[in-house]
Amino acid sequence: MLRERTDITLDGCDPRRGRAPALLLLSLLAAGGCRSSGPPEGAPPSPSSRRYPVRAEVVRLPEPGAPLRELVLRHEAIPDFVGQDGRVVGMEAMVMPLEVSRSLPLDGVRAGDKVEIVLEVDWARPSYRVVQLRPLPPSTVLDLGRGPSR
Repeated sequence: MLRERTDITLDGCDPRRGRAPALLLLSLLAAGGCRSSGPPEGAPPSPSSRRYPVRAEVVRLPEPGAPLRELVLRHEAIPDFVGQDGRVVGMEAMVMPLEVSRSLPLDGVRAGDKVEIVLEVDWARPSYRVVQLRPLPPSTVLDLGRGPSR
């Protein structure tokens, strides 16, 4: 016969412990969802950052005068992408906004252009930032499928 546990509430919190752990968890989750402006311009990569060469198609350029300079890219899969826990988790091909270093010139880049970028990911901040960009020939064929499943 199974006994019903009455010492734990439906939400999984032990009523004897108070709400501090739950509030701490909520604040950490909220902070993790906030965008960071990334490292100061010209700062060397942090030891906690990783860089990935990625081929992509430009979907949208940054809005002039916007406080955050974002480039929206449809990028190929990144099979060696390392998650926040330090494990290789890969990243499927997708469309995503990425912060662009203010020192990176975007002159001549247009929506629809094919480019190769260097994506710097720093989980300590957290930030995803394009630190290099070079145009690819228009005839370049990109693999924008879902990529390998893990």
